[in-house]
Parts: sequence; C-alpha cells; structure tokens
Amino acid sequence: MIKAAFLLPLLLPLLLFGLGSPAAAQEGPSVVKVGVWINAVEKVDVPSQTFTIDFYLWFKYRGERPDIEFLRGAPSSMVLIRQEENYLEYRIKGTYVGSLNFRGFPFDEHLLTVELEDKHRGVRELVFEPDLEESGLDPNLAIPGWEAKGFRLYVDEHVYPDENYSKFGFGIVVYRAKISAFFKYFFPILIITLISLLTFSISVKNFGQRVGICVTTLMSAVAYHLAALSGLPSLGYLTLFDRIMLVVYTLFLYNLMVSVQAMRLVEGGRVKQAEEFETRMQNLLPLVFLGLFAVYVLLLGLL
Repeated sequence: MIKAAFLLPLLLPLLLFGLGSPAAAQEGPSVVKVGVWINAVEKVDVPSQTFTIDFYLWFKYRGERPDIEFLRGAPSSMVLIRQEENYLEYRIKGTYVGSLNFRGFPFDEHLLTVELEDKHRGVRELVFEPDLEESGLDPNLAIPGWEAKGFRLYVDEHVYPDENYSKFGFGIVVYRAKISAFFKYFFPILIITLISLLTFSISVKNFGQRVGICVTTLMSAVAYHLAALSGLPSLGYLTLFDRIMLVVYTLFLYNLMVSVQAMRLVEGGRVKQAEEFETRMQNLLPLVFLGLFAVYVLLLGLL
C-alpha cells in the first residue's frame, strides 16, 4: 500500500497523457477521398486552348463536407446527383483552360487537366486523396479530331502567400493519330517539294521553265504552311512542322540557286560546264538534305 501510494504521483501524468492521446490522434487534417468518371470530352478548342468536359465527381469524407472551387475554369452545370452521410456526388459540365504544348505539332500530345481545391480549409485542415479504384473513363469515349490514351489522378499542394491548400486534379491524354496526321500535314508538302526538285530533270537550256517552277512551288509551300498553322494559337516557339518547313524552304533556295547559276553559265555559252555543275549539285542533294534535317529538326528541337 505504501509503495502504491508512493508510485501514484509518478503514474498520474502518464495516465493523463494516455487519456489525452485519443484526442491528440484526432488532430490533423481531414482526409477527403475524391473520384472522377469522365463521360465525354465534347470539344478541344485549339486556338483558345480550352476544352469542354462532362464528368461525375464524388467525395468521401468525415466531418465537415468539402466546399470546392475549380481552378482555370468553371462549370457551366453542376448538378447534385447523390447526397448521403459522408458522401457527395455531382455531375459537372464545364469549359476549362488547358496548358497545351504544340512543339510536336502535328504529332502533339496534350494532358487536359481539371483542378480543384477547398475554398476555405488549407492543408492543415483538409487534404485530398484520389479514389483510384472507382475512377476512370467511359469505354466509348470519343473526342472529335483526337484520340484518348491515358487517364490520371493526382494531388498536389497549391502554395499561397498566407497558406497552402491541397489541390486535386485529374486529366486525360489526347493525341492526333500519327498516320492521318502525316497524310494530312506532311504528304502534301512532300509532293510540292518533289515537284520542285523535278527541275533537275529539265535541260539547263530551259532555265526559264526551271526558275518558274521553283518560284511557283515556293509560293505554294508558303501558302500551305500558313494554312496548316492557322488553327493554332500564337506561339513563341517553333513546332515540328515549322522546323520541317525550314528544311523545305532551304531546299527550294538551294534548287533556285543551282538553277540561277546554271542559267548564267548557259547565257555565257558554257552549256557543258552548266550541265556538269548541275550534276554535282544534284549528287550533293542527299547530303544537303541530311545536314538541313540535323540542324533544323534535331538541333532546333533541343532548344
């Protein structure tokens, strides 16, 4: 009894700490599980870099219900589908801004993302967690002009000067079909380039026809280039299509310079020398093309 009375003051703080531990365990941010099911991506507006999407969004939570807001866009329709204890589900349709990267155009891929966060509670009060098991895409999802190949959910921290907020996002990867993009964008310019290079098969004596073909195909290539890029927003960098067109323009310049030099030799009465000059330039054409491709397409692509 004496020993128990002696140990009681020592055990009392431990007992009090043990009783307080459940309350301490309850402290910390509330975890809200978020899931998404994408019904449709109705439109990808390339010039404005926006997209319209229709999706279900649900929240599994404990305690206070989340009060969310969307970043980089707003829903045009947000209908409450289901509300139960610790569960909310909405069907949402809206237009959102996508950070699209066109460096690989026309073989470009884009991650169309929608992001949201709680209006009032920061990361010390609320954090999001993706519901990976139930989220996904409609199996019959079709996007006009695009193909879909990936879906992802993620959680990040949005930093503000006064407080950080948990940010939930989801996205879908869209891309242009490679074969159709090639025939739509590159095959016509390939035909124009081949027509221009056919001038090497015309006699150097007919230099008027040769120069005429070079100039006509060059103007056609410029017009086609501008038409192909008309559907893109104003960009501060070169796309893959731009770099390919730089190769084409330089080949046209090379062809025109050869034709002009051959014309000068013919006018000076040196027809044989003009033919030999043209043959040398024609043999150098594959090396010129490879050099231009390495500089414009590969080297500029790394910058």
